[in-house]
Amino acid sequence: MTIRRIGGWVGAGLADAAGRLVILSATTAFLARTLTPGDFGATALTLSIVTVFSMAVGTPYEEALTQAKVVRRGDLGAVLAISLAAALLFIGLCVPVGMLLDHAYDRTDLAALLPVTGLLLLGQGPMTMATAVARRRKAFYVINASSLLGHLAGAAAALGLGLAGAGIWALVALRVVLVFVSAASLLWMLRLTVRPRWSWPHLQRLNRFAGLVLASRVVENGTYVVYNTLVGSLFGLTVLGYLNIAMRLIEPVRGAIVAVTHNLCFPHFRATTVARGNVGQAAAEVAGETSALVAPTLMGIAAVSPLLVPLMAGPGWATAEPIAAALAAGGLLALPSQVVLTALSASGRPQNVLLAYAVALGVLVLGLLASTGLHPASIGLARLGGDLAQTLTTVLVSGPLIGLAPRPLLRRLAGVWLAAALMAVTVGWLGIRLSAGYGPLVALLVAVPTGVMLYVPLLFLFGRASALSLVERIRPLIGRHALAEAR
Repeated sequence: MTIRRIGGWVGAGLADAAGRLVILSATTAFLARTLTPGDFGATALTLSIVTVFSMAVGTPYEEALTQAKVVRRGDLGAVLAISLAAALLFIGLCVPVGMLLDHAYDRTDLAALLPVTGLLLLGQGPMTMATAVARRRKAFYVINASSLLGHLAGAAAALGLGLAGAGIWALVALRVVLVFVSAASLLWMLRLTVRPRWSWPHLQRLNRFAGLVLASRVVENGTYVVYNTLVGSLFGLTVLGYLNIAMRLIEPVRGAIVAVTHNLCFPHFRATTVARGNVGQAAAEVAGETSALVAPTLMGIAAVSPLLVPLMAGPGWATAEPIAAALAAGGLLALPSQVVLTALSASGRPQNVLLAYAVALGVLVLGLLASTGLHPASIGLARLGGDLAQTLTTVLVSGPLIGLAPRPLLRRLAGVWLAAALMAVTVGWLGIRLSAGYGPLVALLVAVPTGVMLYVPLLFLFGRASALSLVERIRPLIGRHALAEAR
């Protein structure tokens, strides 16, 4: 695996992330001007429930198929069969759950919204199965391309329905079309044809690993259900709508970073495990370097959220600004744990992944309960607290089990976080001052490059080890040797 090839994968992943952010931001910008915060809150609630259902449909077997030494076509057919059966079961369950939500939130559309949103589960199983095959083949370009195609198709459907006056159904169509088109394009580009065929022997050898992954993913994605449900019940659907807007700004970036990191690191950590190398040391190096690389993006978004939210959603959404800032900062705090959790999963320790997500969920719930009656910004701080707890649990408790030394990594992370925080404070102050006189767009055009120029010297000042390590990692991509190979 050459550094040029890894660089290409990272570039494709970043292009995918940027494309998704532009597509979803443009779609949200249009829909936010035609729908109410309550509509966004109702959609967030249904999507969070369906997301948890989707974890049981295909995701556990994605990790199991990727981690297995040998995968046969019979394994793929068996996984597809159980995924489709689970999808039909959960779509049926959406009907009574939707009726209960109608009664609980005094709406008349949730009983239909939830089952229709649940239709995306039929595409979830084929998509996760094909993603596992792509990851085994290291076909990351294909994963990125299918993701972009899905987002383009979903956005087109949402915009078309929005223009036709379909209202809240445009939000639902975005996600449903996205999943089906992503799955179909992924299967087509991989030239993969698999028929569902029930086979317990094929499933049995994958079930232990898949069961633990399922438990951890249910807790991880159940966090979104708990988050949305508690915010909706404690603060109301209007505040939940503000949270949904903030998440639509942050989650495409955060999710893409986590996905790219996981997909690239899993094969490397798996090979290190097979070779009986120090997986923990490798995970610590990647966690430090990735955090240093991503910090200006996430903290930059946090700093300019008062400029981004009005540009994306229009007037009337100011309450979402501090929530978005907290979610972005939490993404940076959680990133090191995602790298180490990938190493734990590749090392055959999914139970430790479950532990980290459970602790994060517990801290989030306590934070939300303590926030009752406070400003809605506190719901973002509750999520940030859960993210920090996840990283501390992963690094301090689980990391040593695979040879990771916690203190050196935490010292490196502290330097990166301090540099990013100082950059964010400066950029945020500059953006607000410029926005008052020249508007948010001009403020963004000045604040963003200023933040990049500030971050580099701050990183060398407070996180020199991470800065030097990152330079050594990037040097082959831009040095003479790399240029010579490209000729």
